[in-house]
Amino acid sequence: MNRQLFSLIGLLACIYTTKVSAQKFTLKQCIDYAWSNNLDIKQSELNNASANIDVKASKAILLPNLSASAGQNYQFGRTVDRFTNTFINQTIRSNNFGLSAGVLLFSGFQNQNNIKQKRFTQEASEETIQYTKNLIALNISSSFLQAIQGIESINNAQLQIASTQQRIEKAQKQVDAGVADLSNLLTLKAQVANEQLNLVNAINNKNVAMLSLRNLMQLPIDEALDIIIPSVESITSTKNPVVLEIYETALNNLPQIKSAIKQSEAANAQTNYTKGALSPSISLYGSLSTVYSQSAQKYAYSANPIGYQTIGITQNSNELVVQPIYAITKETIKFGDQFKNNIGQGAGLSFSWNLFNGFQVQNSIQKAKINQLISDMNLQKQKNTLMNDINTAVNSYNAAKARYDASLNNVDAQKTSLDYIQKRFDAGVTTTFDFINAKNGYLQAQSNELQAKYELIFRALIIEYYRGNTITF
Repeated sequence: MNRQLFSLIGLLACIYTTKVSAQKFTLKQCIDYAWSNNLDIKQSELNNASANIDVKASKAILLPNLSASAGQNYQFGRTVDRFTNTFINQTIRSNNFGLSAGVLLFSGFQNQNNIKQKRFTQEASEETIQYTKNLIALNISSSFLQAIQGIESINNAQLQIASTQQRIEKAQKQVDAGVADLSNLLTLKAQVANEQLNLVNAINNKNVAMLSLRNLMQLPIDEALDIIIPSVESITSTKNPVVLEIYETALNNLPQIKSAIKQSEAANAQTNYTKGALSPSISLYGSLSTVYSQSAQKYAYSANPIGYQTIGITQNSNELVVQPIYAITKETIKFGDQFKNNIGQGAGLSFSWNLFNGFQVQNSIQKAKINQLISDMNLQKQKNTLMNDINTAVNSYNAAKARYDASLNNVDAQKTSLDYIQKRFDAGVTTTFDFINAKNGYLQAQSNELQAKYELIFRALIIEYYRGNTITF
């Protein structure tokens, strides 16, 4: 059993101590890397990009609309020639071209309120990105600090194992010399086995924290990860937190509050947009068109007459009255000439007012008002949640601070006790049982101090988060 335990310790220690080509990260660098690669943040950024497009589209509605049209038509059989106003029976090809434009002059300010609603929604989306980043930063801070705690626990466990091994070697010599019984040696060996188990647990806790950190950072599995242990002692003595002071600061800084405010403003703009449907709308429009047809022809007369025809007789002299006959030719008017000559223009002003549509507009207004009330209540809920969270954070910080101070005193007391009993044990005036009890008490005090220390650091980071401060170490 001991041999299997020692093999496991060796394997974990090898994993822990093997140095590969790994990029070293500070806590801030871990956060920055996650902000660039975390999928939740990227999804929030895509949502914001979509909201930006909605804002641009809402503004573009204010611009005039312009459309062009063209067509080629064939008429078969008997039809009325639009140029001669006579019936013809032939196949005629025609082309028509048109250009039309219009602009909405007034619609109860619906477009303006739509722009506001889209802009507020987009701004709320931007705050959601920052809120997501803040959550990622806090989660990374927790995993990072747990990893540091694991590293310190590993170092402490290794020192304790080395210390106990020295006493095992001394006890072994005493047993071999016949000046001590075997019970002391066996007790020390049991102690070192317990300390080696503590080392295994410390290595495992560190690896679990590193895995969590890697996942939060979205670091590829084929890239090694190592962290830089910062100097964090000053964080444990952060400025004493005051709930109301932190709350007032957080109201002006936290993105979740800003997002809720923007959502409330967006709901108000949506209500005003819906009310605009009760107003009439006024539009200005204009058009330009032309047409070409094969039936549009022009006639040409010969310069000299080709004959004469009698058209009457004079009353007195009975002389014949004649008129010249000219040769007539006809040809289809050229495309360019028709295009230019057939241009027509049009302009107008239209007015429309939806007087009744089954109370659809009124129902939409009522729903918009309800959504506005929901948004306002959500804002108040966010404020209430913030106050509760800050109260909890301050209480947790104060409790962690008291626990950390007490753990420091306990470590000092246990260390003093261990030093005293250790000297007596080395002098052979106290039992192994007393020495082991003192050492285990010291080990437990060290473990409690590490836990209290990094819990206090994390609680201090949360306080700084509510104060609007960034993580810099």
